[in-house]
Amino acid sequence: MEHIEPTAICTATELMGMSFQPPEWLIDKLLPEGLAVLSGAPKIGKSWLALQIALSVTTSSPLLGRKPPSDKHVLLLALEDNERRLQERITKCGIAPSDKFSLTTRWDTGILGLKGFLLGHPDIRLCIIDTLSIFSPSQGAKGRNAYDADVERMRKLHELGRETNTSLLLIHHDKQGEDSDWANKMNGSNGIIGTADTLIRLSVQKRGNKQAKLEVTGRDVEDVELSLKLNEETMHWKIDKSQDDIQLTGLQKSVLGLVPASPASTRSRAIAAKLGKEQSQISDILKKLIDRGYISNAEYGEYTQTTS
Repeated sequence: MEHIEPTAICTATELMGMSFQPPEWLIDKLLPEGLAVLSGAPKIGKSWLALQIALSVTTSSPLLGRKPPSDKHVLLLALEDNERRLQERITKCGIAPSDKFSLTTRWDTGILGLKGFLLGHPDIRLCIIDTLSIFSPSQGAKGRNAYDADVERMRKLHELGRETNTSLLLIHHDKQGEDSDWANKMNGSNGIIGTADTLIRLSVQKRGNKQAKLEVTGRDVEDVELSLKLNEETMHWKIDKSQDDIQLTGLQKSVLGLVPASPASTRSRAIAAKLGKEQSQISDILKKLIDRGYISNAEYGEYTQTTS
């Protein structure tokens, strides 16, 4: 029998001698590169959030207090919409026409067709697929094990991202029923949850409620939980400070009160001086306020309250 040497095997010593680039952020501390799944119940605003993400990435504008490091080209496969409805959505969102934002409401050539398109358009760094079930239907109903089928289709999408140097954001639906672990609410088997690099879930307590919770977990992102509210005029999700203001400590509230709204800004040293506190303590509080979406630091060392 012919001996086949396995590939990509190295010793632990060799591994520790290697150098790797840190993960690239599409949106700082919120959406890293790789394969991500954004899930939620039907008709609660996932597609609106996907448009916000596309706008943020293509214009390098802040989203929920976090800013993309640079603007990038985005492709949106809006497979649950038609051109008229998508035009209305974009107009209401206030997204200006941009050559960096490409979109379609139909895709008939599957993963191979998308691979060819992305290889022919290397500037595209994020592809949003709305929805996963339309683009790549589950094969579990055809007598196959659901877990194995989900792992296979997710691995194909992983390979697509690696081969084209493109991150993928898959819009997906929740399944019915209750579960203490929010990730298990995502429709499908654990093959989807375990294969994705990043999991994002948008949830509301009651259909029609404009208040929501956004939860993020993943391999390259620290767990995030944000309270949101939908602005019905622009259909933008924004930080809803009224939902968790009571959870802020007195000092955190004092620090937040000294951070001005954009375009004005302030520095940790100035806040520390006004409150008579150590700058290191104020810097720690500012970081926590950034993580919760209350403030942003678009310019290094400069802090401003978020408006989106």
